[in-house]
Amino acid sequence: MTQQAGGLQSRVAFATNRLRKAMAHRRVKAVTHLLTGTAATLGITLLSIALVARLVSPASYGIFAMIITLGQACERLLSFQSWQPLIRSGATIDMQTDRSSYFSLMKFGWLLDIGGSVTAWVVASALAIGSHFVMGVSIEHVGLTLLFLVSLLFNFNGVATAIFRLTDHYRTIARIQVANALFRLILVSGAYLAGAGLFELVVVWTISQISGSLANFIMAVRLLPSPGFRGLLRASSKGINDRFPNLWRFALGSNLSLTLWSSAQQVDTLIVGWLADPASAGLFHIAKRLSRVVQQIGSQVESVVYPDLSRLAAAGNKRAFFKVLIQTELLLAAFGAFCFLTILLAGGPLISLAIGSHFAGAVPLLTVQILAVTLTISGAASRAGLLALGDQRSVLRTVMACTAAFYCSVFILVPRVGAMGANIAHLLFGVIWLSGLALSLRSAIKQAPWAEVTKK
Repeated sequence: MTQQAGGLQSRVAFATNRLRKAMAHRRVKAVTHLLTGTAATLGITLLSIALVARLVSPASYGIFAMIITLGQACERLLSFQSWQPLIRSGATIDMQTDRSSYFSLMKFGWLLDIGGSVTAWVVASALAIGSHFVMGVSIEHVGLTLLFLVSLLFNFNGVATAIFRLTDHYRTIARIQVANALFRLILVSGAYLAGAGLFELVVVWTISQISGSLANFIMAVRLLPSPGFRGLLRASSKGINDRFPNLWRFALGSNLSLTLWSSAQQVDTLIVGWLADPASAGLFHIAKRLSRVVQQIGSQVESVVYPDLSRLAAAGNKRAFFKVLIQTELLLAAFGAFCFLTILLAGGPLISLAIGSHFAGAVPLLTVQILAVTLTISGAASRAGLLALGDQRSVLRTVMACTAAFYCSVFILVPRVGAMGANIAHLLFGVIWLSGLALSLRSAIKQAPWAEVTKK
């Protein structure tokens, strides 16, 4: 008995030690910071949505949702998502010997952000003005849309995201998220107490959007090595493709896949409002807004493992590469399943308590949407793995198949079953996304030039 007890204590001590070491790992700490920040942001965001939903009717909320969605859609579709090529190339730079290349790379990303922001603002503004003449949208609503679209000009999040992730400052990302959510809640609370209308809510969202983007960029710039922001201003991106071969090809390929992805994820609210009605768009936006928090967690976890996977791929360490992939996929799948079961069992009371019974119609939409999001985030690590291996073409092919399936189904389903049709289209998107990435990654791992790693 004494030997058995001693053996059990030894196994417990061994397991505890392994768990302590795992929890102390930099990657686990980064994920913990992001999840904690996202959880806090979720709670604060729910309060903001609840106040907005109680201020206006479902139809007015639908108009508000379509205004915000137009800006977000154009930002995602037309702004250059520079963080992916910056992280992939930046992970290979030796900061001790080649700091100038780092500044040149960040300058390249910043210029992409500026050009994309201006392009997104111009196109979105033109669409808003054109909607008055083509679709008969009122001048008042066009004016509100143009007001919110000003926030697009301050979007430098690509280079900021790259700097944060390359320097492992995930705690800073979480703090900025929470601070901006709190700032928005304060503004929304003031508007609620004052009995504000649609105009004031759009102003609040515009101010908080601009402040969040600027805070993100300013805090990221503070993390630049000496000489800091002056080094970024003085750096030249001329000949950047010579320093980082295939940078432009990778950037264009990855950005095209993100554009296609975002088109399905962003314009869905506009499609529901167009083919159904503003009230349906409002309910759908509530469901999307809540499920997007789950999707953001998938994106954030991907952002943590992507630099690591890039380094492991560059080093040819197949065993560690595969281990990180499997662990991340299992973590995201388990988290998504937990969220789905929570909404399935308690979604009705939670929505009624947070937003009000007049938005109860969002519960079935949210349930199906969470299931779709669970499928998409379960493939986040596979996507990061393919990009780390330089196989953005496979990601692009998968996204093209998903997007085609989404659009072929959404325009058929929404006129027949309303907003739920868009959720079903997202579910189809998720199935194709997960299976396509899994097949592509399996092939990419087999073909990659791995180095022989000796077991220690």
